[in-house]
Amino acid sequence: MMNTTLLSELEGLTVGRALRRSAAQWPEQEFFKSRDTSLTFTQFDRLVDQLAQSLLALGLTRHDHIAVWLGNSLEWTLCFCACARIGAVVVPINTRYTAAEAGYILAQSDAKALILSKELYGLNYLQMLEHIAPSLKQATHNLIDITELPALKRVILHDTNDGRSQRDENDHTSQFSIPLQILLEQELARDALRVAFATPTGLVYESLAQLCATSTLSLAEQTVTVEDVLLICYTSGTTGKPKGVMHNHHVLKQATRVGLALDLKPGGRMLGHMPLYHVAGLYMGFVPALTLGACFVNMPQWDTGRALELLEQERITAFGGIPTHFVDLVNHPTVGQRDLSSIENAWIGGSPVMQATFENFQRTLGLKQLMSTYGMTENTISTSFNRLTDPLEVCCQNRAPILGPSEVKIIDPVNGNEQPRGEVGEIWCRGETVMLGYYKNPEATLATITPDGWLKTGDLGRFDSEGFLSVTGRLKEMYKTGGTNVYPAEIEQLLIQHPAIALVAIVGVPDLRLDEVGFAFVQTHPNQQITHAELRAFCKGKLADYKVPRYLKILTAIPRTTTGKIQRSALLELASTELALAAQSAPG
Repeated sequence: MMNTTLLSELEGLTVGRALRRSAAQWPEQEFFKSRDTSLTFTQFDRLVDQLAQSLLALGLTRHDHIAVWLGNSLEWTLCFCACARIGAVVVPINTRYTAAEAGYILAQSDAKALILSKELYGLNYLQMLEHIAPSLKQATHNLIDITELPALKRVILHDTNDGRSQRDENDHTSQFSIPLQILLEQELARDALRVAFATPTGLVYESLAQLCATSTLSLAEQTVTVEDVLLICYTSGTTGKPKGVMHNHHVLKQATRVGLALDLKPGGRMLGHMPLYHVAGLYMGFVPALTLGACFVNMPQWDTGRALELLEQERITAFGGIPTHFVDLVNHPTVGQRDLSSIENAWIGGSPVMQATFENFQRTLGLKQLMSTYGMTENTISTSFNRLTDPLEVCCQNRAPILGPSEVKIIDPVNGNEQPRGEVGEIWCRGETVMLGYYKNPEATLATITPDGWLKTGDLGRFDSEGFLSVTGRLKEMYKTGGTNVYPAEIEQLLIQHPAIALVAIVGVPDLRLDEVGFAFVQTHPNQQITHAELRAFCKGKLADYKVPRYLKILTAIPRTTTGKIQRSALLELASTELALAAQSAPG
């Protein structure tokens, strides 16, 4: 049963006020933990105030867009909460982006300020920024005015300036190590974040020591409303340029519902390994911990051995991820030596997983419940989520009830009529979870949200007799063979049950006779192989002939986006190349 009392207490709260509520309710409870930092709710709240005061002193205020180009870290979470406290809008930038990709988001989002790390994951962000905006070097004062990014006025650098280079989490040093004594001495702005300005000899950085008055912060905080834009999160851009999805502070409640579904309690501990620049890491990890009195255990990037250490040593009670994370964990040679008894529940989303694999995840990690979830950035986060009482055979099918008060219906993409239970169609959603729209993209917004508020997800699914939603694929992934609709997810869910197949993705490719046929890309388990003849034999009697993939290609790794989604656009290009080569070598 969902805790409606707690959710009602969050009604009308902004993220900044929700943090104040948690600091008052659990003042000495540990809230943020990293390798070298442990902060209670009270300490974290004070640091947010200090950073918020620094931002206000720089002239940054309500409705200003502040881009954050940092990895998972204390600094990222402080920036998010400080911006929320003063009503500024956070624009996360993917830490794996190239200069061109980051430059597009900085320009399209109208970012007034950029908070960035000097370097991370072998990428030098300062050099990339100078590549994006060469005229930055010619700026003469700290309130910059550059041709390439006309909206950008401040560049704030995160740099400990302690003479050490940042290192990868794998070498057991913190990527973002602000000394704790500096934090407690209330010198975060001066020692951690510096503002960029330029001299004739090149770009340099000046420390920020000035804080605005407490009364100024209080006034700024009072003006923020739950309807204000909180975040502009850019989609992964697998089909064209990324689009900026706008969310307001209402996301607090849906994020909290995720935590409640996981049975996250005060004193619980959430593993924070999912990227914070993505809604999965932010709304399914950090925010539930914030509203429910739990501790967010930060992990800068995914490393299986380190994840197992944290699960054991930090007594993690809840976490989640895509199937890849679970495969990595259960296959790690030390997993059987770990005491993982603290873990209670976890969520899994993304690719289909066969029941035996699902059971292995749950058994090996000792989970009370492993719950499937379906969601998308445009609908805040999880549209559906399994319950603690749902049987394993339901959870492993990615079949789950709707999470929260959102309306969901299934629409026939051909005639626009609502489909009865059991029939496949496009999933439409309406309610407080639906995005405000795409930033500065009214055409895309109009094409995605109907005048009466229905979000057309582009995902295909059905409701079963119990009212559980299952996802069958993407509308754009659907293809027609001989005039009949074929849904790749249906085929993938069958093929993933073959003992040799670790991951599979199906795309439709042109066919002179049948219009389109299936092309299967398969990633096998180690030391396993599968031929096309074996694949066809496996499908016999389980799939109609027209659904069996016409082509098969074995890949070492199926391409994915930086957020773990299968990159079908890349697969389509690869399929086209493979077919062209086959045509050239064909006799005659």
